[in-house]
Amino acid sequence: MAALPALRSYSPRPSNFSGGFRSAPATSWRLARGNGVRFVSNPLTVGGKRYDRIHVIHNGDPGAGFSALITYGLNGARRAESKAWLPIVHFAGESTPHFYEPAHGENVWEYYFEPLAGVSSETLQSWLDAGEVTPDQIHRYTDEEVVDWHVNDAERITTFWVRDEVDDRCAWMDGKRRLGREYVSRYIRPKPHIIEKVDQLYDALIRPRFTFGVHIRGTDFSYARPTEPNEYFEAIEGKAEMLGVTDYGVFLATDQSQFVTEFEVRFPGRVVMCDAIRSANDVAPFKFKGVSPYKKGEDVLVDILLLSKCRYLFKSASAVGEYAMWFNPALKCTDFALASEFVSDKAMFWTGAYLKLDVDKKGRLRVTLLAWLRIVRQILENLRRRLTRVRE
Repeated sequence: MAALPALRSYSPRPSNFSGGFRSAPATSWRLARGNGVRFVSNPLTVGGKRYDRIHVIHNGDPGAGFSALITYGLNGARRAESKAWLPIVHFAGESTPHFYEPAHGENVWEYYFEPLAGVSSETLQSWLDAGEVTPDQIHRYTDEEVVDWHVNDAERITTFWVRDEVDDRCAWMDGKRRLGREYVSRYIRPKPHIIEKVDQLYDALIRPRFTFGVHIRGTDFSYARPTEPNEYFEAIEGKAEMLGVTDYGVFLATDQSQFVTEFEVRFPGRVVMCDAIRSANDVAPFKFKGVSPYKKGEDVLVDILLLSKCRYLFKSASAVGEYAMWFNPALKCTDFALASEFVSDKAMFWTGAYLKLDVDKKGRLRVTLLAWLRIVRQILENLRRRLTRVRE
């Protein structure tokens, strides 16, 4: 398969499409069979809307978790909008290794979501094969550009401040939340089988009584201060008392299996959750080997959507809880992120919540040793990725 050459807006080095679209000789514009889209001229028209070019959105970070993938997709759509380009997400397998499962297809985005603007990567490939689109109509930014916007662009869609200078955290978060909600409502449409599963779980777990949603992150969460279970306990009990609610449930979304036990002890008979993959150490479930890559992504998306259907949410600086807020603009929350800080120190950045909170009560010396072992693992993993890219 020949890789389609990518156009660049300002990058000095050449790049090719990860996963590669085949290119075909140009022919005259004609009706694209079976999809109801007609190209009449350049610029092209799709669904009655004119576009100057096609923008293929990709993931520039192979180590990204599921929520980060959604954010890459939305920021790609934002960039495309600003230039009147048609956005098409193509998260190829090698760029998204934690969730890629060949039985579900070559584009990880379309395992879980409908195409952003109604045109799939498969449809784009068919246009190229038929000569209905030429390579010079297609644009793709470099990995470096994509990751840089994800972190440094002040106007980006994001769930937490990183290096931003934020004087008023509430105002900053409100602004980003409005932006996120706008783009989620316009572009994110989970696949029908996801919606069906969420509806069934909602009827079984959440609908029967007043249910608080809780997202608490453990394992390798490191870019901000993790929130301890006791902070959640006090906040939940205080909110229930304030609302005068006595018969309430707690829908728990977490990656740390020990937190399940702690919540069940504190709220006996109240805690419900999905049958999700969880970890008992500092390795995040999405990095597990030997489990379905597809399920790792579905677990996160289902938790997000169920949290969005709860009556009230308790969330930390992690993205999962924030996405629940974006999927339901009417949802209110207690946001522990507002009291958190971005972790800029490299050693601390590589030390996850499991170790920072000493979840298994291993003691300070043992935690320090485990933290350094995690740093070594991370360095080796980064080296492996670089070597892989050099070989490619």
